[in-house]
Amino acid sequence: MNRCFQSRLILAALLCLVLTAGSEHTWAQKRAPEAVPPPSNITFITRLDRTAVWVGDQFHYLIIVEYPSDYEFVLDNLTKETVNMDPFQVIDVGTNLVAQKDASQKLFVDLTLANYATGRESLQIPQFTLYYFRKDKSVAGVDQAEAESLTIPGPVIGTRSTLPPQPDDIRDGITLNTWDRVRWVLPGVAWVCLVVLVVGLGRELTLFVKRMKARKGPDRRKAMEAVRARWVGGVPSEFTDPKSCSSFYNHSYQDLKEYIGYYLETPTMGLTADEMREEMQRLGAMPDLTQKVSRVMEACETLRYTRDSVSANTEAASAVAQDMREILSARR
Repeated sequence: MNRCFQSRLILAALLCLVLTAGSEHTWAQKRAPEAVPPPSNITFITRLDRTAVWVGDQFHYLIIVEYPSDYEFVLDNLTKETVNMDPFQVIDVGTNLVAQKDASQKLFVDLTLANYATGRESLQIPQFTLYYFRKDKSVAGVDQAEAESLTIPGPVIGTRSTLPPQPDDIRDGITLNTWDRVRWVLPGVAWVCLVVLVVGLGRELTLFVKRMKARKGPDRRKAMEAVRARWVGGVPSEFTDPKSCSSFYNHSYQDLKEYIGYYLETPTMGLTADEMREEMQRLGAMPDLTQKVSRVMEACETLRYTRDSVSANTEAASAVAQDMREILSARR
């Protein structure tokens, strides 16, 4: 009886050993497979356009993958709605595929991210996964190809914030200091200077408009030509007749003053010979012209009121006529 019991115990122990070994073999088969590293001919690099960002700032996270033409990456699922980069907000996702000269491919994935986290000096950008498959001639289509994944670890970016960790209210009331009265002196002086400047400009503009209106009239060149033609038409052929000479002196005297008025662009009809000389010198007229005008006006003023000397001064009238021709031919 004891031998039968012992044999049963031995059989039970052997059965337990067999079951234990089988279960360990089964568990070993059910362990999760290890991650398969990407092929050596697929390389990637990551870049950040900033080393640190403030709260609310946007930055670019660029992933560059270089691989041979035997592979093809899946890009249809790379949108801002499907890509999760928590705690960063995805603003935009852009992809660009560039063919290289050695028949390889270079993939650019540009992620525009925004940071709204506070209370930390740096943040780890989450890993990013790209899916690809090998182009095989034996596979009928892309849907039947076996996809593989490329996991890209994210870099670390610094964060800056003026807010304390976990603030109760980012819109806390701040007491504003009012300006001292002394600070208002400079703006007040500036406003006064501006008003004075505007008033001065307005006054100058008004005077300019008045001067322009006052100068409106016949064209001075045409008026000078008209005076010249009128005087030439009134010159007698001979200076033997006292009446003709007297008329000649009168209209020469008036025409000369009118012509010089247009020439100098100033009223001269009421000036005498001495006053005309001073006015022409003041306005910078040529000395030779000033001398001739003064000489003609003095001769006309003298001969106009000395009738007895008209018949005896035929040469003087001829000299006046010659000076008048030279004066009326002067250009300015």
